[in-house]
Formats: sequence, structure tokens, C-alpha cells
Amino acid sequence: MKFIRLLIPATLVIASFPVLANDYPTLERVDSVLTCMKKHGGQTVENLYACSCKIDVVASKVPFDIWNEARTYEIYKRMPGEKGGLFRDSKRAEEIVPILQAAEKEGEKRCFFGAKNHKAKQAKADK
Repeated sequence: MKFIRLLIPATLVIASFPVLANDYPTLERVDSVLTCMKKHGGQTVENLYACSCKIDVVASKVPFDIWNEARTYEIYKRMPGEKGGLFRDSKRAEEIVPILQAAEKEGEKRCFFGAKNHKAKQAKADK
């Protein structure tokens, strides 16, 4: 009986770890998926699955706070002039943007493998 009392709280703690790894707000996930789908040729079911997979991979590798900060640097570094320089020349950006880029690259590699092969086969068939 004592063992069961200890086992239940331990199980609850262990079961909560995946939730902590995926603490991205729904709005951010949806925005990321839609942006990814646009980048990969539009809103298709294939892109939906691949882009959803990609954000899940990124969320498992990068905490949301780091993701949000790194995305901010990526977006605003394109701003012209002195204001953009604050984002382009930041030591913090040099630290965290590569972390996000590595996670996104892994997500692309893991999630778009079949999609890219399918598109290549379709392009050959169209010729």
C-alpha cells in the first residue's frame, strides 16, 4: 500500500514532462505552421502534417522563451538602419539564433523527408 502511495505521485510527475517540453501557445504554433506552409508551397495536407511535425520538433528542443526571443531577432534584423542594427549586432542574438536554426534544420530534416521526395517524383512525372 505504501508503495502505491509513492508510485502515483511519481507517475504524475513523470507524465507531466512532455507537457513542459511543449509549452508553446496555440497561437504561436498555428502561426508557425501557416508560415511554414506558405514557405513550402501552400496549404496542402502534406504541408500541414510536415509543418506541424516541424514545430513539434522545435518545441521539444527549444524552450518557448528562447524561441520567442530568437524569432524576434530573426524578424527585426531585416529592419533597415540603426533600429535594425540593434537586432543585427546583438551578442544575445549570436547566442540563441543558432540554437533555433539548428532545431528548425532538424525539424526540416525529420519532417519533410517524405514530402520532398513526393514533390521530386511529382515534378519528374509532370515533365
